[in-house]
Amino acid sequence: GRPSVALACPVSKEPLEYKTSVIGGLARTSLVARTGAQYCVRAMRDGMYADLLASSARKDVLGFDDVARELKESWDSRAMTTLFRSPLMAFVYERGWRQNFQAAGFPGIEKEYAELREFFAGRRTVVDLSCGSGLMSRRLVASEEYQSVIAMDYSEAMLRETAKRLVQEGLSREALTLCRADAAALPLASGSVDALHAGAALHCWPRLEQSLAEVARVLGPDGRFFATTFFEGALGPGAPRTTAKDGSSMRFFKGESELVELLVAAGFPRSGVQVRREGRGCAIVKASTAGRIDEMVSEPTVSATVVRAEAVQDDVIFCASPEVLPTSLDEGVDALEEDWDTDKEELFNPDTGEWE
Repeated sequence: GRPSVALACPVSKEPLEYKTSVIGGLARTSLVARTGAQYCVRAMRDGMYADLLASSARKDVLGFDDVARELKESWDSRAMTTLFRSPLMAFVYERGWRQNFQAAGFPGIEKEYAELREFFAGRRTVVDLSCGSGLMSRRLVASEEYQSVIAMDYSEAMLRETAKRLVQEGLSREALTLCRADAAALPLASGSVDALHAGAALHCWPRLEQSLAEVARVLGPDGRFFATTFFEGALGPGAPRTTAKDGSSMRFFKGESELVELLVAAGFPRSGVQVRREGRGCAIVKASTAGRIDEMVSEPTVSATVVRAEAVQDDVIFCASPEVLPTSLDEGVDALEEDWDTDKEELFNPDTGEWE
């Protein structure tokens, strides 16, 4: 499909441009940032995807540090990302794996899509983050309601499965862009996305707080975020209840309030966040950036004004207090006059910007 204008360098967040070069009779397509960073567009049997991991913009020859860093990242997140890079997982995801989530209270993909469609009404650029095998991406494309659908996943195998199923269902790739991406370093310009979906995904994000902040960053005014994930106990009493810091398990949330606070900390206005429980342990998250600026403006600001000054030889020492905010410069000067050593008659002149 055609490239989305929302795509950006995952590091600098600058726009990316497509560049095609011919070497030895073979055409090679890359996405290039103004910084010179180049990201490969990789061909696969049923299409292509842009590899937009920060680590993908590398030199041709890998050094020891490059390999060591990638191995460490892979091990640290082995249960959260590496598991899903397996071709076997991509194969079984819609052949039983995802369906099992209904036992935890997940409504099922058709009901999830119906609620998402209503929540995303009127939006044009939509991202399906951690798209998996394209379960939701294909429905977004098939609806023909969105100008641009960007399907992103860390797993190359999942992107291949998404492309294959899209072809099998006879869906057009015209509006779809496939990208390999890290949720904690989204290759998207700030404010460039109208809506973002993350189905059964938050518990798999190794750097959750950073990833949620990235989601909030890329959403524009009144941007919409729809997500599903697991509460503790969702998979039964024998399932893990918290995240092991060594990457050996996924994250299960204690309750609605934990998710609300995570989203508020990420940059969503509290008034725009809704979290509800379905069944034994499914969390449905709906968040909007509407009111984000209003809430920031309405928060108390710490302002300083001079409440005391005294002369020390030819200098003036100020003591600032955040509790009192003068309504005008004159009021601030009056406060100085009341507390001023009468032996020193210097006052601040707002016309000259100097003490006289």
